Amino acid sequence: MLTLLVAVDGSAYSDRALDYAMLRAANSREPVELRLLNVQLPLAGVNVKLFISAGSQQEYSREEGLAVLAGPCKRLEQAGIACQHHIGVGDPGQVIADYACSTGCSEVVMGTQGRGALAGAVMGSVAQKVVKLSPVPVVLVK
Repeated sequence: MLTLLVAVDGSAYSDRALDYAMLRAANSREPVELRLLNVQLPLAGVNVKLFISAGSQQEYSREEGLAVLAGPCKRLEQAGIACQHHIGVGDPGQVIADYACSTGCSEVVMGTQGRGALAGAVMGSVAQKVVKLSPVPVVLVK
């Protein structure tokens, strides 16, 4: 079975990655399982741990992640494609690569903003980090 991990962040770039994964699933000769992953950045700041409980932080990340996942999940449901979804918290590139490895995904599908080499090097790129860290193939959709 082909298992595609689609990283979604609510952007038009991740929408295009989902389009690609849906097309790939529709044209595949073997069964395809789609997994959606949204990664939330941890709440930062000196006083966060002092004033906001760990449970509240987790609930906030869950609510924000579910809000981002709602649109892609609905699109897949309307297309008759089953999916699983997960919300991670941490460094997006690391979380995506770790999740792909730990769940046995066949490949990662994600959008990229298509910045040039210099801008990508200066700003850093989640896509570049996933390509570097992922033990499975990564498809970047522009």
